[in-house]
Amino acid sequence: MLSKSEMDGLATKKAASPPPTYDGGGERKGVGYYRNWAAFFLLGTINNLPYVIINSSAKILADSLGEDQYVSLVMFGNVALGLITKGTSTLLSVINFPPYWFRFLINGLLMLGGLLGVAFATNFWVAFAAILIAGSSATFGESLTLGYLRNHDRRMVNAWSSGTGFAGVAGACLYIMLTCIAGRIVSNDTSRKHGLMSMNRISFLSALPMVLVYWFAYFILIPRPKKKELPSIDEKDPKTIQDVEESVTAHQSRRSLIEEAIDEEETKPLLSSQHVAPAMELRHSKLSLMAIRIWRCWKLTFWLSFNLSAVYAFEYTVRSVASQARPQIEYNPLACPELYSALQLCYQAGVFVSRSSLSLVKIRRVEVLTVLQCLNMVVWILQAVFKFLPVYVLPSYMVFVGLLGGASYANIFYILRTDWKFPDADREVCINLSALSITIGRFIIIRPWVIGVVPLSYCS
Repeated sequence: MLSKSEMDGLATKKAASPPPTYDGGGERKGVGYYRNWAAFFLLGTINNLPYVIINSSAKILADSLGEDQYVSLVMFGNVALGLITKGTSTLLSVINFPPYWFRFLINGLLMLGGLLGVAFATNFWVAFAAILIAGSSATFGESLTLGYLRNHDRRMVNAWSSGTGFAGVAGACLYIMLTCIAGRIVSNDTSRKHGLMSMNRISFLSALPMVLVYWFAYFILIPRPKKKELPSIDEKDPKTIQDVEESVTAHQSRRSLIEEAIDEEETKPLLSSQHVAPAMELRHSKLSLMAIRIWRCWKLTFWLSFNLSAVYAFEYTVRSVASQARPQIEYNPLACPELYSALQLCYQAGVFVSRSSLSLVKIRRVEVLTVLQCLNMVVWILQAVFKFLPVYVLPSYMVFVGLLGGASYANIFYILRTDWKFPDADREVCINLSALSITIGRFIIIRPWVIGVVPLSYCS
């Protein structure tokens, strides 16, 4: 066996050069791999499907309830509680309670409640309350699943991100299909409002069975993660002993942030004075450790979170001003397809392709994607003012916007899931903190929508 001094020297040598990133690409792909891949793809698709359907049908939903001036509130309601739900998910990750199965069950119930509420809403404010619930399920489910991925093969990040991208394509296609049918429904119905309400009800009720598939993917398809066991050691095999010793040393050199915080706290006296109750001091110590852990994880993820938030702000601005990229006469709500919804489908197609591309290409310089998306935002804002690009250029350009947005999302969460700089014990917290930046990016553009500074989507 190695002596203590030799072990310390090996630890110093290991710390001098960063460990390789976790990839998992060399592992054999068996039946279990493809089953899990399909399960996380389904989780990603269904988690985002209600969100996409609500955004796509925002104008028709507001029109059908006689409140067409509140179109922006439909989109705002979809993300209004995002900071709360993702903050809650981060807190649950820190305290590791309740168990994952209970969280996935609750998230499915939120989807059901939101979809049913919107389908049978009798006025706009009832629908808005239901949209808050449905939007909460999307944001909570995203943080929940991204954190849960730390227990599975690192390549499952690609499955999840691909599923979320496909949700955009499926939701946009469903909206276009309903829009094409809408002209016939409205023209044959004596009441235009009744026709629009019927179309909304059909679209939201048709998504209800997907919640059962969501639960099936988690409870049936995905096996519960098994605890890793230490390998048996053949004392006569020096190579085996050396491998185990090196693994232990490498693990020690990458202690989690919370362990370091505990070490720091243990050097301090438990009681600041003899008059402080031990129970209160212990509670304060636990809260301090939690705050230290979150703060250090936030510092680790700041750069990635900044890029993710900026990309979302830029692309949501593009999606907003796309409603005025051409003269208003070209936006016919009964056209098949209507121009704005067609551009949204192009955006979602780009997102789907890039979120599914991790197996082909990985990008670590994510700031390049952020700069390019910023340039896209500037061009689209100028297009909304001067309309210098012909209409046949806009679909392919919107695909490019989606490609950049999806690539940023997929690669940032892949880095968070695999890079050695994020300790395994704190990886879930780091992922949840970065997921919060998505909501922040959406709010950067959503808030101007509400106060009317930026042209409203769907309000052409």
